[in-house]
Amino acid sequence: MLKFGTSDVTTNDTSYRTTTETSGEQVAGQALVPNTNSKKQIAKINKPKLPKNENEVLEFFKKKIWPTVEARKFYNHYTSIGWKVGGKIKIVDWQASAENWMLKAAEIEKKQTKKELSQNQDNLKTTKQKDYGQPL
Repeated sequence: MLKFGTSDVTTNDTSYRTTTETSGEQVAGQALVPNTNSKKQIAKINKPKLPKNENEVLEFFKKKIWPTVEARKFYNHYTSIGWKVGGKIKIVDWQASAENWMLKAAEIEKKQTKKELSQNQDNLKTTKQKDYGQPL
């Protein structure tokens, strides 16, 4: 370990003393100790929050006033893929994923109702009863 001081002596001891050239007295230096607990703290912060069982998911969807069918779909889908997003990244917060699921379901439902409305409209204004004997 490198020590920045005025002495020519290097030691491996973490608690060391250096000597100044002018006065010859010893001055206490700072011991540098690596922090080995930083990795443990990070692991606790990023620990995934997964539901304990299906009932917890059902209760969450019930609070958000969503049908239990959607809750079961959500739980079965993510259980089958190992609670991962895109098959690679572990889900950190399942409740946030459930809210995204609800948003997507609402968007899909809006698109389907729009599509049904446009299919029901007859843009050409033709009748269902056609007379094929009549010339164009």
